[in-house]
Amino acid sequence: MGRTKNDWIALVSLLLAFWFLLAGTVWVWGAALIVAYPFGLTSLVLWRFFLKGEQKQSKLIPTILGFGLVLSLMVLFFTWLSYSPR
Repeated sequence: MGRTKNDWIALVSLLLAFWFLLAGTVWVWGAALIVAYPFGLTSLVLWRFFLKGEQKQSKLIPTILGFGLVLSLMVLFFTWLSYSPR
């Protein structure tokens, strides 16, 4: 059984979502804006506009992206909190 176009799009979107999850915590000099967020946005666009009718795969990708965003913003907040003057 061969892979369809939706399978390949879902795989690429899933890999980009995992990269966003892992690299989204790198806030040294704002590196997450360059290293992670474009990949997360690309994954979201692929998932939202190019995957049609894929229920099984389409629930995992936004969950990973949401968790990555929350984790990234928490790391940014706590990094900012630790460097703010007391």
